[in-house]
Amino acid sequence: MLRTQKDVAEISHPQQESLTSTEQVQMRYYDAQDWFSRNKNTAYIALGVLVAAIAGLYFYNQNKEEQNERASALLSRIVPMYLQGDYRKAVDGDPSQKVGNESTLGLRQIVSEYGSTDAGNQAALFLANSYYYLGQPDSALAMFDKVDIDAPVVQASVEAGRAAVLEDKGNKAEAAKLFESAAKRSEENPLNADYYLSAAQGYEAAGNKDEAIRLYKMLLEEYQGTQYDDAAKRALIKLGVEA
Repeated sequence: MLRTQKDVAEISHPQQESLTSTEQVQMRYYDAQDWFSRNKNTAYIALGVLVAAIAGLYFYNQNKEEQNERASALLSRIVPMYLQGDYRKAVDGDPSQKVGNESTLGLRQIVSEYGSTDAGNQAALFLANSYYYLGQPDSALAMFDKVDIDAPVVQASVEAGRAAVLEDKGNKAEAAKLFESAAKRSEENPLNADYYLSAAQGYEAAGNKDEAIRLYKMLLEEYQGTQYDDAAKRALIKLGVEA
């Protein structure tokens, strides 16, 4: 038989073992009711903070999504200039080209305003490449370091970009390591052979003959009948190694 609320409330906590499981649940409920009645203001404040936090998170995510959509739209307008090789306009934008009353913003401004979004990160990669092609290696390196995308192919592009800059600066050995690392990021990357060849050439230029030979031989095995196979054969002959 269930005891009344008064009966249960009068039983002290040390005697709780004598209660049935149903009565123990009932007792905890009454305790909670009692605490809430005595701490009503505290409870309402805590509840209000929780609701505000949930609402804030919702609006933050919604705002971030809207910013990403906005950045994607802006990026789609400027990428054609990058693909055409007009890197100066890609970086700075083109006020003469408008969508409605809005000028076409450049990659630098997109990154500045939307760099924390996915589209903003993509813009950062385009901007880093643009700086490289414009002969601004330090700006390119700084921008490659800002790219924050987990996709292996994108990570490979970042490493290869940094490698190209270091290679131009004369750091052949470090560039070779980065090119090889880029090639290992994803087996599906169609640029892997290019990366491996660049790595082998970098090791060779740095005087690391053994590492260069290792990669040239790997290219012979993995890319038979391709331009990389041919390049590797010629490189090995030059190094005095039988292909």
